[in-house]
Amino acid sequence: MQSIESLPEKHTRLAYQMLDDARAEIANGDTVQGGEKLWGAASHAIKAYCASLGTPHSRYAQRRQALRELADRLGNPSLREHFGIALSCHANFYNDWLEQEDLAEYVGYIEELVNIVLGQRAE
Repeated sequence: MQSIESLPEKHTRLAYQMLDDARAEIANGDTVQGGEKLWGAASHAIKAYCASLGTPHSRYAQRRQALRELADRLGNPSLREHFGIALSCHANFYNDWLEQEDLAEYVGYIEELVNIVLGQRAE
């Protein structure tokens, strides 16, 4: 019998999948898709966190607020900075202005955000 994936599990899986996909896209020189996948990794991590707490997360503003509150609770302002990087990666999808070197550098910041946020999920 196949187990049903919970919403936090689904978004956790997608966050890590997007991070892996971003690495591959960036390595292949696809800065548009690579940047969007970095954004996706950050966004899905926040969705997993919110879903684990039972808080709304379908709207961008809800995810942004949850991230701000988590950063404040942890006393970790770098989460806000990393989220800003994720936003610039998302904007790159529409503007294609980031270089491959920029995105390659950003992978580490997004990976850190993903790991911290997912580490704070409610059990």
